[in-house]
Amino acid sequence: MSSSKIKAASNASIAEAASLLADGQLVGVPTETVYGLAADATNPVAVRKIFQAKGRPANNPLIIHVDSPESARRWVHVDHPPWLADQWQRAAAFWPGPLTVVVPRSADVVDEVTAGAPTVAVRVPSHPVMRSLLAACEFPIAAPSANPSNYVSPTCAEHVRQGLGDKVAMILDGGECECGLESTIIRLRSDGVELLRPGGISVEQLQDAFGSVTLSQAAEKNDSRQSDPLAAMPAPGMLAKHYSPSKPLRIVDDWRSDEIDPSRVARIVFAPLADSEAARFGWYRSLSQTGDLNEVAQHLFTAIRQADTTGCELIVIDRCERSGIGRAIMDRIDRAAG
Repeated sequence: MSSSKIKAASNASIAEAASLLADGQLVGVPTETVYGLAADATNPVAVRKIFQAKGRPANNPLIIHVDSPESARRWVHVDHPPWLADQWQRAAAFWPGPLTVVVPRSADVVDEVTAGAPTVAVRVPSHPVMRSLLAACEFPIAAPSANPSNYVSPTCAEHVRQGLGDKVAMILDGGECECGLESTIIRLRSDGVELLRPGGISVEQLQDAFGSVTLSQAAEKNDSRQSDPLAAMPAPGMLAKHYSPSKPLRIVDDWRSDEIDPSRVARIVFAPLADSEAARFGWYRSLSQTGDLNEVAQHLFTAIRQADTTGCELIVIDRCERSGIGRAIMDRIDRAAG
């Protein structure tokens, strides 16, 4: 696949991307979380192309991206009851940023985006290129991660080219993603919020803003089972096996060196190992020099992708405490391990 589809972000390339989206084509776009596979969210034919390109289940809804909380109001119903209006204002205080909010949809939202559900997931991204693109479009942008369904999410333009280069008209290059993990997703409730997917906004931050945070079964237990498997899922990112490399991946606690020789293991750690220990492995990468979990989050998907291209048979990765950004890191690792 040619790298010519990758274009550095500029006024001209952003205008070209907006024109392609208006014509119903797909474009790879940068956000602060991961790269997205963008389409005009008001065009059902274009939205269906997202599902076809990714091989995404039709009951897995999409997030629509808008440039401001004010512009989001056309696509949502949040004025009544009073508790919903209040919770919406609290959520909007996190924007622009990596928070997605699930709320009642307006009639203007096409069913293809929501999988026919009565709610819609909406976000105001902070990445300057994505914000410029939204400003250049007269429609919201639907954009799940720009990778084949269930594979590791892309955090740079080259990842998009590798996975979906033949499915997109263009890839806007906005550099490496700052967060490296998908957005936090919440559903607003009268007694607080329900966490549907952990991400760049932590549970602790949500508790400060909303008081009560309830963990959904899927978010807490890595369990995405539904009574009706064809019904719309509550939000993206809730499949039990997701973000997965081709090679098997295990958390370090579940791996024994007498089971598979370290020379056949790709080892991902959150802080450097001693040289003698690192040398045991067929491939090795430390995601942070100091164990900084924000750095771990930013580099996690890139490291898993790199490990997946090695000649090793197994990927073994560290674990961390499930607090702060650590909750999102472990959610992605749990689902990658399946």
